[in-house]
Amino acid sequence: MDFGGKSKYNPPELTWARTIGPTAIKFLTSDKLGKQYQNDIFMGDVHNGNLYHFELDSKRTGLLLGGPLDDKVVDIDSENEAIIFGEGFGGISDLEVGPDGYLYVVSIGQGKIYRIVSANDE
Repeated sequence: MDFGGKSKYNPPELTWARTIGPTAIKFLTSDKLGKQYQNDIFMGDVHNGNLYHFELDSKRTGLLLGGPLDDKVVDIDSENEAIIFGEGFGGISDLEVGPDGYLYVVSIGQGKIYRIVSANDE
């Protein structure tokens, strides 16, 4: 699919057989969680309150997925384990990277904002 030469459609990088209600996607531009997470993608979901982490390929054009996610489909809940970074947020409505470089998670279900910090910062 082409949009007048201005952009193009690519197939999804990952799909879920049972919807999770993706709500927010952010690139973590800082190294506040550690260099291994800098410039990676974080995504929240509203149905389960999970925070997902995705690494990108070397060209930064696709997700690095392996094992049961080689087929790019989460068929069963246990396949989420490889990509869940945090859980128990009670329905994530937004993610932001704050001016301090930390990742913030907005929980609509709990009416709270969480700041995600490295275990070394505790």
